[in-house]
Amino acid sequence: MQKTLLTLLGSVLLLPAAFAQKTPSPAEQTLLQLANQRRAEHNLAPLAWDAALARAARTHAQRMIQERGEIQHQYPGEPDVPLRVSQAEGHFSIVLENIAAAQATPGQIADAWMNSPSHRANILDQRINFLGIAVIDDHGVLYAVEDFGRNVPAPGLDEIEKRAQQLLGTRGIKLVDSPDSKEDARKSCETRSTPPNAVIVMQWEGPDINQLPVALFQQVPQARDHTAAIGVCPGARTGPDFTTYHVAVLLY
Repeated sequence: MQKTLLTLLGSVLLLPAAFAQKTPSPAEQTLLQLANQRRAEHNLAPLAWDAALARAARTHAQRMIQERGEIQHQYPGEPDVPLRVSQAEGHFSIVLENIAAAQATPGQIADAWMNSPSHRANILDQRINFLGIAVIDDHGVLYAVEDFGRNVPAPGLDEIEKRAQQLLGTRGIKLVDSPDSKEDARKSCETRSTPPNAVIVMQWEGPDINQLPVALFQQVPQARDHTAAIGVCPGARTGPDFTTYHVAVLLY
């Protein structure tokens, strides 16, 4: 009987908020079903498939194949797990990861994970609610990555607007205390237009409002010489589990 070579590694990492979609392959579907079967046996809620986690998992599975040798969660020069998920447009408060490389079936990998305390703990973690999986067959060796996550509800636009104002304030930019200016900023955001009374207008869009000051100062170095009004509206990519924000910054 052929021996089975199985290598496993588990980790727990924290990070920001969620996204979804993409149909899993048969092998990935098997691991998803088995994970949910094990959770059901322990009276835990099933995990929903998440495309962002799956994309991050696939990126790492491909890197595992390239590197050969002992599998790792992060190789030299590779982004860590939080950044990989973020780059895949995933927004989660918690991320857990299981990885494996084996001459085995998906079922055997799932059994091995359940027989490993750290991997079992990830699969049965009651906090998580999403799972993305990548399985790649490379000459008979299955490279498998499970990325688990817990999503965070996206904050409302008013909350995002206040956060943007706070960020600019900490960078020394004075905010315009005028209802008309605030209304102009919101209209500029919604219509992607430039009000005639603004000296400079910056339109920015992204999932992480904390990146706003960096973008502002890169494009408008002299921003501290002006007062600003901020308007926030939904971005081009907005859904129940993944949101981008469009921000208009009017400088006067």
